[in-house]
Amino acid sequence: MNSRKMMPQDAGALNKLCEACGLSPWSEESFLGEVDNPVAQYIVLEEAGEILGFAGIWCVVDEAQVMNIGVAPRGQGRGLGKQLMKALMAEGRSHSCVVMTLEVKAGNTRAISLYEGLGFERNGLRKDYYPDHSDGILMIKSLVEEADTHE
Repeated sequence: MNSRKMMPQDAGALNKLCEACGLSPWSEESFLGEVDNPVAQYIVLEEAGEILGFAGIWCVVDEAQVMNIGVAPRGQGRGLGKQLMKALMAEGRSHSCVVMTLEVKAGNTRAISLYEGLGFERNGLRKDYYPDHSDGILMIKSLVEEADTHE
């Protein structure tokens, strides 16, 4: 499994991966905008030239906000989501972020379990947040090295 920074030529594959995962699809233009966004840091995981996962954060001041994460159906259950989140946490630290935040669909129990296992804590709720009217759970984690006991 190869981990690398997202490149412009990944945009089409990432759009398709979002659709395959059931994520709110981002257009190719949205991904291309993230490549050029100075606060955005995106990572892709590929195997034999196929992108199996991706994740991205925005690093603003001292906070890393998870913008998107997805693992292709054939890559699920292999720990790729955890690998991506750990890479994002390291990326956030390298940009002097001291906290990471994210929001997740209330019904996405697999993702919530992953995040809690990595030390994220629930810290809010956005009612009727997603286009399908599901709620979004807000989660937060310290990125200060001494606080990391879940990695």
